[in-house]
Amino acid sequence: MADKGKMPPALLAHFKKKAEGTTAESRQSPEEKKEADKERRKEAVKKARVRLEEKSKESGRDKEKEVSERGPKAS
Repeated sequence: MADKGKMPPALLAHFKKKAEGTTAESRQSPEEKKEADKERRKEAVKKARVRLEEKSKESGRDKEKEVSERGPKAS
């Protein structure tokens, strides 16, 4: 059994590997993190806006197809 206060070698290796794999983001200052978050949000908003525009264009085309398939309105 492991000595009191000592971590098993496998667990120790796991945490050392995890500590080495920390990203540069975790080492950034809070101000840098805020700026990076703002940039990510801006990109996400741009992507979402493009998707919504494409969806609205497609739905507009679908409506035009439905109207043309029904034919002209009989008055």
